[in-house]
Amino acid sequence: MLDSPYEATRQGGRLFAPGRSPTIRGKLWGRVTQGPRLADSEDTVHERKGYFSLRGGEGFELFENPSMSPRSAWSGADLDHVSDRWDLGALVEKHGEAPVREKIREMIKSLEGGMVVTGLFCQGGRDPETLHQLNPNGMNLSHVWIGPHFPVFRHGHPSAGDCLYYVVAGELVMGKRRLGPGSGFFLPNGHPYKYSGGPEGCELLEIRAGMGQSGVGMTLGEQSLDAIQRVIDQANAHRAEWKPPKRIGDTALRQQKELSRNGAPGQNETDK
Repeated sequence: MLDSPYEATRQGGRLFAPGRSPTIRGKLWGRVTQGPRLADSEDTVHERKGYFSLRGGEGFELFENPSMSPRSAWSGADLDHVSDRWDLGALVEKHGEAPVREKIREMIKSLEGGMVVTGLFCQGGRDPETLHQLNPNGMNLSHVWIGPHFPVFRHGHPSAGDCLYYVVAGELVMGKRRLGPGSGFFLPNGHPYKYSGGPEGCELLEIRAGMGQSGVGMTLGEQSLDAIQRVIDQANAHRAEWKPPKRIGDTALRQQKELSRNGAPGQNETDK
């Protein structure tokens, strides 16, 4: 399981932070890869009517000045069936299905209002009823806001493809690391992860490519009912602090106002 960013590196995950060398044991963390190339012939350009993506879709698309989603994650969720497509694995073997599902129900209820996911782009579009991605090879981009100290429980997405997270504003706490703007981490398909928001919350970009296996919506990585209870306790302790911004990027403005009121770290009275 992912106990630290270093554990993620060993298992295939990747974490990056600005100002740090992207190397470990003398090797690059990331690799530059080159996909198949198309013949640069006039016939090819004419048939395709210009530029196109090998992943499919309609070619060039633009999204502009999107509003934050008015609905928080888990809002209105059917708590009795929210975990029907989850892989509960060893947790059910250890505690039994009924106690596990009841504890998950309690956890999801405690998390409502602390996360807002705004879809920005989905290559090939989504099914209007299920919201599932229609293009299995497509890319999609979402903006994620999490409130101060909001706990994201340990889980993975086997059906959602590879994922790259990028911190835009605020701070994300992952193990012993505190990731500010410009930081992020990469997850191969299905890789488990867990993090929480910093004191001002966090805004992230979630970039996914392709899709993984079908059938399992999520794998739960928490190893005990006590671990799930700790998620619930943290959520209940900070729920009053969760106030979603009105616009994407407002978390950075909130931080700047807070610094202006209190003074930047290390600032003395003569500097104010």
